[in-house]
Amino acid sequence: DFGSQYLWTTTIFLGLEALITFILLIKLADLLSVVITTAVIFMASWFIEYWGVTTGFPFGVYTYSGILAPHIGGVPLAIMFAWFTVTACSLLAARYLLKGSSEFSAVVIASIFVLATDILLEPFASFVNNFWVWQSGAVPLQNFVSWFAVGIIFVFTISQLIKWNKTESHDSFKYKIPLIITAINILNFSVVNVANGYYILTAFGLVIFTAIIASTLFFKQKN
Repeated sequence: DFGSQYLWTTTIFLGLEALITFILLIKLADLLSVVITTAVIFMASWFIEYWGVTTGFPFGVYTYSGILAPHIGGVPLAIMFAWFTVTACSLLAARYLLKGSSEFSAVVIASIFVLATDILLEPFASFVNNFWVWQSGAVPLQNFVSWFAVGIIFVFTISQLIKWNKTESHDSFKYKIPLIITAINILNFSVVNVANGYYILTAFGLVIFTAIIASTLFFKQKN
C-alpha cells in the first residue's frame, strides 16, 4: 500500500528508460534510421495493444486500469515505452553477449529475453500493481506465445531497419548500459513478485535468463 501511491510515476520511469535507450541507439547507429525505427515500434506497439484490448487477440482478454496514465486511444503511453525499451535493450544485450558474431543469433536470443521479461512482468504488473486485468483471473498461455512472436517481429525490425555503426565495438560501455537497464527491471520485478508470493513465474523467468546467458557465454568461449 505504501508503494501504491507512487504507481503514477511508472510512466515517467519507463519514459526515462525509453529515452536512455533512444540516446544509446543514436550513439550506436545512424540518427535517421533510429528515429524511423523508434516511430515504427511505437506505432506497431500501439496498434497491437489496441487490437489486443479491443478483440482479445493475440494476447488474450484483458483491460487496462487507469493507473498507467495517460492513455492514447485506450492504450497507456507507458506500454509503448515498455515495448520499445524491452525489445531494443534485449537486442543490444544480445549483440553485446555475442560480440557481433551473428545477428541472426542475436535476434533469436533477444526474442527469448523479451519472453523472459514478460514472464517476470506479468505478476508484477497485473496481479500486484493492477496495471491491467485478465478477464480469466490468470495469465493465458497465448499471452506468452504472443509476446515471443511479437518480440521476434519487433527485434528483427530494429535489427534490420537501423543502420548500425560498424566501427563501434560490441565491448564498448554503450552496449553494457542496456544490460544494466535489463538487470534493473529483472531485479525490480523479481523482488516485488517474491515479496507477494509469486514464486513459480519468477523462478521460471529467472531460469530462462540464466540459461540463455550462461549457454551463450559458454559456446562463445568454446568458439
